[in-house]
Amino acid sequence: MYEMCPALDAHGIAVVWHLKAKQSAQALCGQLLTGRLEHTEHSDADTAQAETAPHCQPCMTSFAQLVDQRG
Repeated sequence: MYEMCPALDAHGIAVVWHLKAKQSAQALCGQLLTGRLEHTEHSDADTAQAETAPHCQPCMTSFAQLVDQRG
């Protein structure tokens, strides 16, 4: 099972939605997710930004490959 988590992008600039396995601390793109955005030292503006943030393209590509392997 997988879940979406808002976190900063690889550059640490913008918020994006990462995809990770439920019991993992690492996104499918390889980025270590130290915690959900709302549990870090980010402002309310960062949390609001997460609501409209794009998806992490490397995560989505990895997920598509996993689905293709199972199909």
